[in-house]
Amino acid sequence: MDIAQHIVASSLQLFYRNGFHATGVELLSREAGVTKKTLYRHYPSKDVLIDSALALRHEQFMTRMRTFVERADAAQRPLAYIDFIANWVQEDDFCGCAFINATAEFAQSDSAPHQQAARHKGEIQAYLLSLCASAGAQQPEVVSTQLFLIGEGLIVGSQVQQAQRVALVDGAQAAAQVIWSASQ
Repeated sequence: MDIAQHIVASSLQLFYRNGFHATGVELLSREAGVTKKTLYRHYPSKDVLIDSALALRHEQFMTRMRTFVERADAAQRPLAYIDFIANWVQEDDFCGCAFINATAEFAQSDSAPHQQAARHKGEIQAYLLSLCASAGAQQPEVVSTQLFLIGEGLIVGSQVQQAQRVALVDGAQAAAQVIWSASQ
């Protein structure tokens, strides 16, 4: 891993745990083990670093999600998406969705982080639509939207109500099963 990759990976972890605005350049450079001058040589502004961190998170998340989901039989992949979210929200280091967090901190819809979040969520929706269509859902657009919303609700609910994660996971998986069964 080169220095730029190390800086962005280290920064992503800090942004994810602490937030984008709360994480200063001093902390970013210290945690990456580089000087501020080195950080700025690779990333001319904190905004450029945020963009790069979100791009890395998108790549990591999509790869991880696809790997998990595509281990399931094609007919079960839409439900495997919900299982993926259920597993993720129960991890010890879960701090919500970096993209939902970004839209909370960068609320203007024309801001770069907000735009990246919209593209990220759009790609997930398109992937889920393809899973539902391939699995034979009668109305794949409707079913994929419903499953997407269950997943998003589970993410936010688990971040906000950490003590209720198990009940939220159980409820999300049961709701997804009802929706999926009705779509067959």
